Amino acid sequence: MSAPASSPFKPLPIRKRTGTAAFHLSKKAVDFGQEDLAKLSEKQAVLLLAELTWGSTTEMPCAHCGTVDTHYFSVKELRWKCKCCGKRFSVTSGTVLADHKLSLKKILCMAFTWANGASGLPALQLRREWNVAYGTAFTLVQKLREGLVRGFNVGLLAGVHEMDGMDINGRRYREKRGKPLGGKSGPTPKIPSFLLKPKPGEEPHGPPTPPKWGKASKQPVDRRLVLAMVQRGQSLGLGAVSTRIGIAKTESGATVTTMAMRHASAESAFMTDEDPSYASFGTLFAKHDTINHSESYSRPGGISNNLAESLNARMRRGAEGVYLNQSNKYTHDYSCEQAWRQDTRKLSTGKKLRHLLRVALSVGLSKWWRGYYQGVHRDHEMLLEGNAPAKGRGRPEGWKPKPPR
Repeated sequence: MSAPASSPFKPLPIRKRTGTAAFHLSKKAVDFGQEDLAKLSEKQAVLLLAELTWGSTTEMPCAHCGTVDTHYFSVKELRWKCKCCGKRFSVTSGTVLADHKLSLKKILCMAFTWANGASGLPALQLRREWNVAYGTAFTLVQKLREGLVRGFNVGLLAGVHEMDGMDINGRRYREKRGKPLGGKSGPTPKIPSFLLKPKPGEEPHGPPTPPKWGKASKQPVDRRLVLAMVQRGQSLGLGAVSTRIGIAKTESGATVTTMAMRHASAESAFMTDEDPSYASFGTLFAKHDTINHSESYSRPGGISNNLAESLNARMRRGAEGVYLNQSNKYTHDYSCEQAWRQDTRKLSTGKKLRHLLRVALSVGLSKWWRGYYQGVHRDHEMLLEGNAPAKGRGRPEGWKPKPPR
């Protein structure tokens, strides 16, 4: 609807489509759907996971003794019997999905639904769509996130990297909560005293304290920062191809250096903003360019960190528009999920599901979510400064329901 001729306002410009939008509207973006999963039998679901986990449906390692062979397969039990030790194992033995209660077909359907969310999908929605208990949906997606933390957010990268930090929790929310924002009804601001001419006989004022002086001491104790390192693709217009995530309390020289040294080779080139915490990158890596965001978003020669800023926007949508209540303790897990969604944004639906399951099933047994609803919780928060003790928000260990009155 166009604006009236007499109106002084102009209509907002239509948002331009990006390369990613064009991909999602193409035929190659969707090659697999829920109908295809519905056609699978339980045996076909087992063999699909076997192919993703072991790369074969005939030869696989025994989950108990590690012997690789063409073990005996029981169609009735959908399990294998080891030719060496004689013990039985399934396709999920020794993985994050070990001891599952749901059928594998339903797990595949729930994982497919969760993987296709642009910025995530809450466990409550999974519960409503698939008629399972909230604890079942919650622990399933958390196990998938654990697989991404331990199997995806690892390893060195070499190339051109963009790096940036973003506040994710705790930033000034206490003083803003319950107070109206905006408006121009406040008192007229006064001229700072250090700008006024000193009166006769009065000593001149010195320079003011810098705006960011003592910034760290003023931050809320639960403030967290997501440090993202995004690798550029080699082809023009390819965008981000690999991402690494770290969580810190402050964007200091120590934390950004720890992050970069953990995930980037010395031959890498970095592009960041002009924050002084990145000052040492010029000596640690092959090249370091900076961009002043108060002047422009990019400089000639392709110097910018817009890919890292794009990832920040995706994380903001996930934290404030999808999950709403992610705790500091698991911020690292949620951030790794968003990094995975960023890197797989141009994979088709079937390839994305296969990638997710291949990564999640490659890390072994779950360390943090086995027995979660029985009170067994992860006791630390994963930070670049070092793991910090953190309490669980669920039921305490040894919890039992109260008897009815």
